Amino acid sequence: MEKHNGGCYCGAVRFQITGLPLWSGHCHCRSCQQALGGAFVTWAKVAAKDFDVTKGVIKTIRKTPGIARGFCGDCGTTLTYSAETEVAGQDWSADAWFAAATLDDPSIVEPKAHVFVSHQQPWIKLADGLPASEEF
Repeated sequence: MEKHNGGCYCGAVRFQITGLPLWSGHCHCRSCQQALGGAFVTWAKVAAKDFDVTKGVIKTIRKTPGIARGFCGDCGTTLTYSAETEVAGQDWSADAWFAAATLDDPSIVEPKAHVFVSHQQPWIKLADGLPASEEF
């Protein structure tokens, strides 16, 4: 099975995924906007068993109840997202979510949808033809 590497801006944290992401999408929720400082973030997921931190430690912040956002404690790069409770009726504990752009080769990710477009900024115009959901 192929392996793909990624990590933070400064190189203090590195990770490896086994295989290709199982799903990916662009999240426009206000929480992601504030946490990442952008209009949206592209998340990807693999099975939790297929995500390994190979260097450093991912620090977490839990501002939203039940949500842990992982980042590099040195440079602040957002790396991971995990839900400790069900999201949209799904148990996410078997998945590892990571910011797609933190892969060394983010072109392996193929986003499938836009989610939380109810929070989409008015200056973002979607023209990629992907499905868009008001929530997740």
